[in-house]
Amino acid sequence: MYGMLLESVQYYLTEKYGEEIWEEIRERAGISDHVFVTHQRYSETCMKKIADSAEEVLGEETDMTSDDFMQYFGSCFVNFFSHYGYDRVIRVSGRYLRDFLIGIDNLHEHMRFGYPKLQSPSFHCEGETSTGLTLHYISKRKGFMFYVVGQVKEIASSFYQKDLDIKILSHEAKGNTTHVVYRLGFDNSGYRPPSPDLLSVKQKRGMDADIFFSVFPFSFVICYDMTISMAGYGIVSVVGNRLIGNDIREMFTLRRPKEEFTWETFTTRQVTFELVCMLPTLPRPTIANFDAVDFSGNFSKENDNDSSRLWAKEKNSSKSNDNPQLHLRGIMKYIKVWNSIIYICSPMYEFDKGKALEENIEKLAIERRRSEELLYRMMPKAIADRLRLGGKAVETCEYFDNVTVMFSYLDGFVSICSQVKAMEIVNLVNTMFTTLDNLTDTHDVYKCETLGDAMYMTVSGAPVKKLRHAEPMSGMALDTIKAVNSIRNPANNKPMTVTIGMHSGPVAAGLVGEKTPQYCLFGDTPMRIHISETTKQCLENTDFQIEFRGVVELKVWFFLGKGKTRTYWLIGKKENST
Repeated sequence: MYGMLLESVQYYLTEKYGEEIWEEIRERAGISDHVFVTHQRYSETCMKKIADSAEEVLGEETDMTSDDFMQYFGSCFVNFFSHYGYDRVIRVSGRYLRDFLIGIDNLHEHMRFGYPKLQSPSFHCEGETSTGLTLHYISKRKGFMFYVVGQVKEIASSFYQKDLDIKILSHEAKGNTTHVVYRLGFDNSGYRPPSPDLLSVKQKRGMDADIFFSVFPFSFVICYDMTISMAGYGIVSVVGNRLIGNDIREMFTLRRPKEEFTWETFTTRQVTFELVCMLPTLPRPTIANFDAVDFSGNFSKENDNDSSRLWAKEKNSSKSNDNPQLHLRGIMKYIKVWNSIIYICSPMYEFDKGKALEENIEKLAIERRRSEELLYRMMPKAIADRLRLGGKAVETCEYFDNVTVMFSYLDGFVSICSQVKAMEIVNLVNTMFTTLDNLTDTHDVYKCETLGDAMYMTVSGAPVKKLRHAEPMSGMALDTIKAVNSIRNPANNKPMTVTIGMHSGPVAAGLVGEKTPQYCLFGDTPMRIHISETTKQCLENTDFQIEFRGVVELKVWFFLGKGKTRTYWLIGKKENST
């Protein structure tokens, strides 16, 4: 499945229950991704795992089962895709709810232009009355029976203002396919039963095959046994008369929809069908070819361009491989009197361009993922997502009651700059910042900014609020000591040292139109981690070891002002801790 489905789940679970609950659900589900990319594909089992984990975490509080959460996820997706403008597609799909339900498969086909590898389910309707209809759901995914219920109910309510009553009539799993039958009860005001007069023989008029195939020259008739009984002038002139009397499955492949090539698919799916002819195309036909073909596809003996000679031309053509395959696109219409289907279609002259379009869309999706990843590196994901959904920068500003900030400085940096070449300084700074950037991912802290050339500032507890924010930052500080000590001073080849300060307290953070506010922190002893009184209180009853340093005079003390204060050393962490 594509990431947009999982994005909707993460967005609404986080909004309703908070970031910490979502993280717990994600970890229980065994999902390593912290961020879901819209056009990236994920395992089909991810959503069901999230629903099962949500029941474990929130079941007692909400009295919801895994099936209830799947239904909730379905409704969430309908609300979520409006952010991408897909709600407009739903609004123009039909005036009535019945129109939408009948055309679901066509909507999925439309979505393939943006999501080329979409493996969409199949929907078809039957038993329609003024009080509802029966909806069939066929999918290779397992566990999405209630997800569909949530989607359909939300669409009926939000777009058509209908109260929908859904009953599951049957649920059958065969191999990799799941088939669910729903009975949808609603005020089906758009349904109009056929008038008896229109069904009477007197009202019907016949049409000669000559006229029909002149209008639709590439169409053909499919019998119940899947053989082709009649074909139009156009298709016979392109591929010859070998179509007649042969099984359609031996002559064509079904490109869309992605279903089994069966009679049932033709009669139940109200979608556009795309067929690709496996026969080689003939050399460019002349006008004489059209006059020599009858409706059964046989060539007239009077015409010297008979089928054998045309195929001989194809064999003798040294450029036969240059002739493209014939691609047809159209609809299937069942003729009850004949017990046959007419495939009303036209050739896809722009197929190659369409294929190139799909490839370009796939490339666009890759570039979009790259841009999203770059955006998430420039600002917190939560903030970036708000901006993507149309929020203003000033609306991202938020007050945080308590966070922990770490401020580190590479010792002796100014002296090093005066002793070595400029490129060596660039390599040193790049190595240090890359190493620390990797540590921020490990400890789940956010890099605020780099100040100057050798200052590095990180925060825990913002922009995502955390109750235990001091612990991950303390782990980050200890690992920073080890990591920087492994970097060599280009001036004397000795290990580099770093000065670190930490403080816990309230902050206001967000994106604003003014210059980014800078947090002033302290740290004046190399290879020691200097922490404030408030950070020490946050680390009480944890595995981190702390030592009292004394009362010191601080020149700058953001949050408290200037003056004397008690400070501490963060020594390390107990060896048996995890």
